[in-house]
Amino acid sequence: MIRIFAAVCLLLIIMASCGNKKKELTPKPEGVLSKDSLAFYLSEVHIIDAAMRHREVRKKSLQKQAREGFQHYFDTAGVSQDRFVKSLDYWKDNYSEMEEIYDLSMEILSTKLAKLKEVESNDSIRNDTLNNAQPKQR
Repeated sequence: MIRIFAAVCLLLIIMASCGNKKKELTPKPEGVLSKDSLAFYLSEVHIIDAAMRHREVRKKSLQKQAREGFQHYFDTAGVSQDRFVKSLDYWKDNYSEMEEIYDLSMEILSTKLAKLKEVESNDSIRNDTLNNAQPKQR
């Protein structure tokens, strides 16, 4: 189910990139996420999808738990999977709008990655400092 959902997301993005750049958007239906919100949720879906594809998850046969985590995300995120897909369907009809959403989603991911690297670097420095401060045992 998750692979199908990820494939649908990817297909919608590809379809948006092939769409008519000049197409006017129809009035936004009720329940369609804003561009900013969709970009945020899209970035989260990318993270979950990457986690599910991680070799340790596959190696340890944790795909079932990863799929449950994916469903849990939509249960707790304040947006349903149906609303997410409905929003993708709406925004994909305009290439420039979807491109803007996807670019914003990539910016969100880049910011999260930079923060993660900073935390990992600080942890590494802290561990090195602690290791060097402990007296050597003989």
